[in-house]
Amino acid sequence: MSNAKHILIAVDDSEASYRAVTYVGSILRGGEGFRVCLLHALPPLPREFLEFGGSGDPQQEEREEMHLHTEQARWSEDAAQAAEPVFTRAKQILHAAHVPADAVETQIVDTVNTQDIVYNILETAHASHCGTVVVGRQSHHGLKAVLTSHISDALMSQGEGLAIWVVE
Repeated sequence: MSNAKHILIAVDDSEASYRAVTYVGSILRGGEGFRVCLLHALPPLPREFLEFGGSGDPQQEEREEMHLHTEQARWSEDAAQAAEPVFTRAKQILHAAHVPADAVETQIVDTVNTQDIVYNILETAHASHCGTVVVGRQSHHGLKAVLTSHISDALMSQGEGLAIWVVE
């Protein structure tokens, strides 16, 4: 199967994101032989979970390190659970457009920092053999439009070999 029929949709809990899912559903309605990957990027870990001040006592250092890893894992698990309603709504939109449930998969990626989101989307698209990446974008007017950058801009400039659909 051609990767042109594999579509990655970057989703979050925004109306722009759901418009993108709706658009893809309208394009795929009744079609066969395609696959949709819904990708959600977790926000970067909060600063307090990145590191601790350290300790001169090696045993205390080890305990603090273990505690930090436990807190990081808990935060990541909570963030992943928070993505489930996003996936559920996106799947409902696709289901209403008659996209078969077995043609839809979900994926979550960890984000080290905000700049990595574009890299994560492109990397996932390539690894999943997707030929098309779809993102929603909130439109802005006037000065705000000039001052606001969006991941879609970076995707279009860095997404060589991919079709990039930006839905406003």
